[in-house]
Amino acid sequence: MNIGYVLVAADPGDGWGHMGDGGWSGWMWLWAAAMVLTWVLVIGAAAWLVAGATGRLSRDKTRPADTGLDHARATLAERYARGEIDTEEYDERLAKLR
Repeated sequence: MNIGYVLVAADPGDGWGHMGDGGWSGWMWLWAAAMVLTWVLVIGAAAWLVAGATGRLSRDKTRPADTGLDHARATLAERYARGEIDTEEYDERLAKLR
């Protein structure tokens, strides 16, 4: 078999065989763009889900992150409302939380 015959047989001819004229022509650019867009969407959706699951997505960006102090203040207020602690102890503990 002659190597010239193999090269002639592999010639795309009309420009649409074998991925165009030996390069990325025709529909290959569309497929490449679709794949890149697909991966961007998949990675973006995964990042959005992880951020939402960990609580990093917040509608109120001006409010600082909850450090547990809100819960401590609420518990202190409940104890004061139930009469478990007096006003002096409530004020003292509230000042320490600040």
